[in-house]
Amino acid sequence: MAGLVSVIVPVYNVEPYLPRCLDSLLDQTYEHIEIIVVNDGSTDGSGEICRAYAQKHAQIAYHAKENEGISATRNFGLERACGEYVMFVDSDDHIDADMVSRMVDVMEREQADLVQCAYRMDYRFGVLRRKAPKDRAWDHIEALHALLRNREVNNFVWAKLYRRTLIGDLRFSTDWKGFEDVCFSVQIFLRAKRFVTMHDRLYHYVQHRGSFMNREGLLALDMEMMLEMRASFAFQEQMLRSAYPAERFSNLRNYFNTDMMLIYTMIMFVKKADASHYEIPWLDADALPLYARAAYRIWLGVAKMKFGRSLRIAARPQ
Repeated sequence: MAGLVSVIVPVYNVEPYLPRCLDSLLDQTYEHIEIIVVNDGSTDGSGEICRAYAQKHAQIAYHAKENEGISATRNFGLERACGEYVMFVDSDDHIDADMVSRMVDVMEREQADLVQCAYRMDYRFGVLRRKAPKDRAWDHIEALHALLRNREVNNFVWAKLYRRTLIGDLRFSTDWKGFEDVCFSVQIFLRAKRFVTMHDRLYHYVQHRGSFMNREGLLALDMEMMLEMRASFAFQEQMLRSAYPAERFSNLRNYFNTDMMLIYTMIMFVKKADASHYEIPWLDADALPLYARAAYRIWLGVAKMKFGRSLRIAARPQ
């Protein structure tokens, strides 16, 4: 008999998107599924939608609690999950009808601990497709390096199927306001001995105003969020180097991408009088490819022109 899949759905103020998410889960061709919906103190109509769906569909277990953030909400769901397998779906996203079935099939056929499918980013004006991984099983150390590259292997906890025993007692840290995915994922990948990727795009990552990366609108970011993103990648690199000291792990690519967004955020959204409140992290620009090094220094030069001596840049670590 096929194993039970626990799908954990954290909900917070997603009234316009929630029905499509829940419908996509109820439409799954895989029958052995429980849908654990956790309302994290929503103040819109999300709670009413959840209750209505739970009353109509026995597969949905609905829970409501005070607002604690997404990490505590996912942990709440994990504590109540009964499945052999676990999947996370964000409540403003949705999935293809055969996603669970196909990922379970790969999990069982490959005897994997962790399976990742590809995804698409859905905007109102169209669809963006990042590079999708090949159908393949990964060597453990190779997968860790790929996680740092953040291309074929990504840091999101969604679009993945986890064997419940892989997660074990691991939980999301509530110390992070965001980017808890990065910190959770590196610990999961350190545990996983058999990781498999799927080329097919089965997950729909919906982009809209109010989502985490677009809280103030598309391309409107804030410094606190960018600095925490940077810190999460530093945590990731530290975890990997501690686990495998002989390996040459470097998160330089993610540092570069984050710092480019961070400097953009400063230029576009920080007033000169407030610039001294923030410090741009040190980046080993000399280790970057020539084009990236040039882009970084040009971007940094623009920031220096705007902020002058108010711009703080961290010194190279000793």
